[in-house]
Amino acid sequence: MQTRELTIEEIREVYKKYLFYDFPDDERKPLSRIEQSIREGRYLCVGAFGEDDAFLAYAFFVFTGEICLLDYYAVVPEMRGKGVGSAFLKEAVKHAGFGTNIIEIEDPEAGDSDEEKKARERRLGFYLNAGCVNTNVHVLVFGVEYLLLEYPVNTVHSGKEITDGYFSIYRSILPKKMYEANISLLDIGSK
Repeated sequence: MQTRELTIEEIREVYKKYLFYDFPDDERKPLSRIEQSIREGRYLCVGAFGEDDAFLAYAFFVFTGEICLLDYYAVVPEMRGKGVGSAFLKEAVKHAGFGTNIIEIEDPEAGDSDEEKKARERRLGFYLNAGCVNTNVHVLVFGVEYLLLEYPVNTVHSGKEITDGYFSIYRSILPKKMYEANISLLDIGSK
């Protein structure tokens, strides 16, 4: 597997062919906003390619300084369940090169149904098996409860460090009033 930064043309293709279908409308930001964030130097898009240059997976990061948030992450449908996801997560984080790597997942404890809770627990299991650490930080973002994970590089950060980093990313990308109305901490548990 080869991992590299995607070109603008590749990002547009990935967005239209995969990301548009991989994420629901309420989680998918407009392509124009992604492109603007890239031009502003606070967004990075990485792709995985097979030996025959076949596209395998993508990871989009939003960042400020040495702190990044995995914004979108998916494996192309025909490659799911074949170990690509775990291998690529490690390579994508390594390629991105940030000191603190935060991942938000819908909080399994906040699922509305047993089926939804199980799907969220499977997602949590995937990330934990891929090397992530549960920070036990619970946040509320635009009415959705998330659990924050970390993919540690050199150190595992405290819940407070993760929270501060996470909020700094949202403060950098949202207008102040929107941030204050829609981003809040629910709980910092212990690791």
